[in-house]
Amino acid sequence: MPNDPTDPDLMFDTHALSGGVHASDVRVWHTPHEFTLDFLSHWAHPIRGADSQIVAARVKVPPTAMFSIIRKLSNGVGDYEAEQGQLTPRPTEAS
Repeated sequence: MPNDPTDPDLMFDTHALSGGVHASDVRVWHTPHEFTLDFLSHWAHPIRGADSQIVAARVKVPPTAMFSIIRKLSNGVGDYEAEQGQLTPRPTEAS
């Protein structure tokens, strides 16, 4: 899957609940001034099929905050694994 934020097949969920949204994938891209994290949800499009994705949430982050976010994500995964057992990465698609 290309990492292209201008992908015409991406659609935004304008009805996302304020309490959170489900995401099964993320795309990360950047400009000189910010990182953008697009959290994606898979859904079955009536014509294109189950491979369609929708942007469930977009978060813009200043570059100076990225290391803190990465550290907190890593710590969160470590805490999860200590409680629930080791996570197994899902298989990736061949490029």
